[in-house]
Amino acid sequence: MHVPYTESMSTTKSRNSHSVTVGFSIPETEQSRLDHLVEVFSGGNRSAFLRMAMDRMEAADRAQRLRSIQSYGAKRSSDRGIAPSEISDRVKRVLARRAEV
Repeated sequence: MHVPYTESMSTTKSRNSHSVTVGFSIPETEQSRLDHLVEVFSGGNRSAFLRMAMDRMEAADRAQRLRSIQSYGAKRSSDRGIAPSEISDRVKRVLARRAEV
């Protein structure tokens, strides 16, 4: 069974934002877990908790994308015979050439 969690907020306008109501559901067995996390991380404010969770998930997404890019770059460098210790010097040379243009 899912327990709907709908943050009851009226649509409000502030200087830089416009709020909307977003509903979501969780299994009934997860309700106490959510309540605890909301209390610990946002003083009981589900809207603030959701904004914080979104910020953290975006950071996790960026970190994962960066790891993927680093892995791709390491493989490309290795395939071309470029040692990790050489990369910094090569980048400096390329940037110096670009600064001259």
